[in-house]
Amino acid sequence: MKTGDWLKKYNIYLKKSLGQNFLATLDYANKIVQKAGITNDDTVIEIGPGAGTLTEALAKTGAKIFAFEIDLRLKPLLKERFQNYANINIQFIDFLKADLSKFNKPKYVANIPYYITSPILEKIFLETPDFQLATLMVQKEYGERMLAKSGKNYSPLSIFVQFFCNVEKLITVPPHAFIPNPKVDSVVIKLTPKHNIPDIDKNNFFKFVHIAFSQRRKTIKNNLKSLFGDKTEDVLKKCNIDPKTRPENISIEKFIEIFAYTK
Repeated sequence: MKTGDWLKKYNIYLKKSLGQNFLATLDYANKIVQKAGITNDDTVIEIGPGAGTLTEALAKTGAKIFAFEIDLRLKPLLKERFQNYANINIQFIDFLKADLSKFNKPKYVANIPYYITSPILEKIFLETPDFQLATLMVQKEYGERMLAKSGKNYSPLSIFVQFFCNVEKLITVPPHAFIPNPKVDSVVIKLTPKHNIPDIDKNNFFKFVHIAFSQRRKTIKNNLKSLFGDKTEDVLKKCNIDPKTRPENISIEKFIEIFAYTK
């Protein structure tokens, strides 16, 4: 039975407030699972299975699937759809409130809502630092920001993601693959954890990065004056950075170098 038919059977109408655009095309679900390299030895966490299209593709690999769904209306649908799969454990709780401590080296595969992408990434990185990889479908614009190394799409988000992970774009997914059709393309991004993360105060570093980007049209010197005052230009010169440079043209490595002077 198709995803649309499942929704009709249970008279479920999708909520904008939950960012519900469900993947409805099994072909794309299979592509995502294939690109993620899921095998029957894996433990997979899926965030927001929705009506279960991606869940079905994951289940067929034989991997142990743990799915977190916040919308209780979907409980009877998912229970019926996966009643014959012993390798699926669906928990009807908010992923952001879930205890992830029991998971050992999980892989994440998910189609995640735009409005909570950042909190989800933060939870993955900080609460399961041993995760193997995350294959996530996000809105194209958000994916471009995750991938950017400089320029207009480069932002604190870019730095946050790339601080923890190597980032790779896998595929683009068009609007017609979803119910309802979103107005924009989505992209599937693969995040592979880095094993040589700098040993710095992460919370204060990311606060520092937000200050550095506080006014994108201003120079880095202007944005960092609140931190370094009259010493701002001297600090930047010590890091071999032109004080007139804009934050969108400064690498993560250079931001880490500047951050060292905040101590």
